[in-house]
Amino acid sequence: MSVAKAVVLGSRSPQRRELLASIVGTDGLQIMPPLSSAEADFYDVDDDAGFEHRLLQIVREKYHDVSRQVLTSRKLTDAGMPTAPFIVVADTVVIAKDDAQRKRVLGQPEPAKWQAEVRHWMRHWLAGRTHEVWTGVNVAKGNDVREFIVKSCVTFCDVSDALIEWYLSTNESVGKAGGYAIQANAAAFVSQFTGSLTNIIGLPLLEVIDAMQALGWQLPVHETKA
Repeated sequence: MSVAKAVVLGSRSPQRRELLASIVGTDGLQIMPPLSSAEADFYDVDDDAGFEHRLLQIVREKYHDVSRQVLTSRKLTDAGMPTAPFIVVADTVVIAKDDAQRKRVLGQPEPAKWQAEVRHWMRHWLAGRTHEVWTGVNVAKGNDVREFIVKSCVTFCDVSDALIEWYLSTNESVGKAGGYAIQANAAAFVSQFTGSLTNIIGLPLLEVIDAMQALGWQLPVHETKA
């Protein structure tokens, strides 16, 4: 397998793929998720410094996994060593507060009990409250790596039990950080947000573009139709 694409996205997320493809194009994008699904959790941290450190740790491990795959692919190619692609990896977490203002990371709900977990999150951590959405990102070209975290805030309105049950029936929560997707049905619960919308969806596009341009990537200009 050779890496001939200009940009490698190290993620299984269809949202990240769609966002990045909107900039680089589908022809220039290759999806190469990390081989390992294991990653550190946030159970032993409860403050911003700890969250930042752990999130960057997770993103670095994903990057090293993907970069090893890219290097192996380039060595195996029959056409010699092609130009090293840009690599983009990311991880998104939702950080919510309880009544005592204690912070907690709401990751992806566990598949075996996602309905009960998301129901609890909606009732006690999300509905009628403001939470933060952080995305840690690594953007790399060769040995040059740019690492950063982008933060946004989302406020949910009060959500009735009937609306929560309706939302659970959509199955949208599965595989989503915080158990919701702002770009889909959960938009009905959002009274306001601040910061990057694409960050909340899963990939802060403006910051990714800035990092890629700093590493030498040129933003494509589409031809306008007469």
